[in-house]
Amino acid sequence: MKAGILPALLVFTALLVLNALIYMPFLSDDALISMRYSNRLVNGQGLTWTEGEAVEGYSNLLWVLLTAGGMVLGVSGVLTVRLLGIFSIICFFFIVLFTYRKSLSKSYIIVLLFAVLSAPLGAWAVGGLEQPLVAALLALSIPLIWRIIDNRNVSVSVYLTSSIPLALLCLTRPDGAIFTGVAVFVLLLARRGKRSFLLAVLPALAVAGQLGFRLFFYGDYVPNTARIKMRPSLHYSIGGVKYLIRGLFVLFPFSLLSFWGTIKAFRKKHIRTLLPASMAIAWMMYLILIGGDIFPAYRHFVPLVILFSWICIEEFPKVRVTRLTVSVLSVTLILFVLLQYFDSRNRAARLELWEWDGQVIALTLKDAFTEQKPVLAVTAAGSLPYWSELPSIDMLGLNDRYLAMNQGSSAETGFVGHNVCDPDYILERRPDIVSFNVAGQPSGLAIAESLYTSSEFQNSYSEIFVKGEFPYSYTGVLWFLLESTVIGIEKSDETIKVPAYFFNRYQHTVMTVQEGKPGITVSSDQQAGLLITGMPDAFCWESVEDFVNYSVEVTSFGDSLFVDLTTEETEYVFISEVILRRTH
Repeated sequence: MKAGILPALLVFTALLVLNALIYMPFLSDDALISMRYSNRLVNGQGLTWTEGEAVEGYSNLLWVLLTAGGMVLGVSGVLTVRLLGIFSIICFFFIVLFTYRKSLSKSYIIVLLFAVLSAPLGAWAVGGLEQPLVAALLALSIPLIWRIIDNRNVSVSVYLTSSIPLALLCLTRPDGAIFTGVAVFVLLLARRGKRSFLLAVLPALAVAGQLGFRLFFYGDYVPNTARIKMRPSLHYSIGGVKYLIRGLFVLFPFSLLSFWGTIKAFRKKHIRTLLPASMAIAWMMYLILIGGDIFPAYRHFVPLVILFSWICIEEFPKVRVTRLTVSVLSVTLILFVLLQYFDSRNRAARLELWEWDGQVIALTLKDAFTEQKPVLAVTAAGSLPYWSELPSIDMLGLNDRYLAMNQGSSAETGFVGHNVCDPDYILERRPDIVSFNVAGQPSGLAIAESLYTSSEFQNSYSEIFVKGEFPYSYTGVLWFLLESTVIGIEKSDETIKVPAYFFNRYQHTVMTVQEGKPGITVSSDQQAGLLITGMPDAFCWESVEDFVNYSVEVTSFGDSLFVDLTTEETEYVFISEVILRRTH
């Protein structure tokens, strides 16, 4: 290795870590969906998201398998995806530096500075999804294909070995096949003839292999995610254009230099540059088609940052160093960094902490209901299902075949991939716990609004404040099914068993867990109450017994039963269950 590569690599690694720290502890909820598949695979439950029908709710097979590999070695899922992300971006830096090791110049360093300081690389190096792996494989594919462009008479083995990163890209993301198609097209432009198609052999085998596995294991031709997210329309295309323009502006002047370099390459027929330039153009067209992306920090711009880097290095190999250029470059980099920092989408990555609030609630549910295993219905399919390990329903359909095939009153509005709406299906499934989001109330999602305003839902479910203490204190809101067979109110001819968390007439009442038991606390100034309606014999019920440190007061009014828990104790008294009996 040339002496100049290692110091440069260490510098860029340090800058990447510093940039990533700005966005810590950002972790995408979708990353936790993938990690749930990895975790269940390691635990012998297959590549599944929950019990029942197997569904392909991920779109990053290779990333899921690599994450599972880290888990097998005893590394936590979160740490595994962070290490994989940072290592993958470092690989990109190494590939560029190694490719130009014989003519390492200041221009290469300048280009990589723009890349390493960009929000997409910084945020998604630790964001938990597969974009860093896409970056590394895409970066590796460019110089390997250049070998074919630069040398007309190369062997078949060179074509095949050059296509290995492209094949792995296809396994990393289904849309990775776009880059293979563009690469073959560029080789045809370079007049490599029929041999150009050799570059597609391994990627085609990778796609065919995954298709065979999909048909065998999931019984479907396409990923479940594609049915939800691939809905081309004018509405989504307009959103895609807005997403693209905004992302290009945030990457200014890096993006402008790339466009300038692309135009220059087309005019002078620089086939080497046309390879990453054509890939970038194809990827941008794809982003318009799918309607852009809802995730913070422009995650789909990670491939563009990689391709922009190759374009700029190839078309602007030399920079004349003067005081003026150094001054302009310094000011430009400062403005670039400020633009990354203050852009609202990038700022959203720094402020997105709700996944960690979800961890608190999920671990509380796991502690309280490990044996009962209630079914959890969620709109955010990562945080709560991953950490609670409970059987779950994805109300947005990414991990539910029925919803993917029958999307209810889904409309071409709202967030891409988040507008499935079939409240009747959810109510028919009767999940034991419903989470609209970690905070508790619906937040703009059609399914959440429709379900929340449904009279059947309001009559069947009770709003419960749940407080967890690990790894920090947080209180969220969930909805518990009153007549759940595993965590609900048990009624018989002679008794009514009420889990204490249903005593929620007062907002100060929260469910906590003590020694593995869910319950509530009461004190002399904070009593708890419950209203039970539809009791034709409401006058015939009373508490089983009076307890030493608290009492149960039963009051009837018409067909309603008011049950209050009171105590004279100034210290909190923990209650897990209240039993009422019929009087004769």
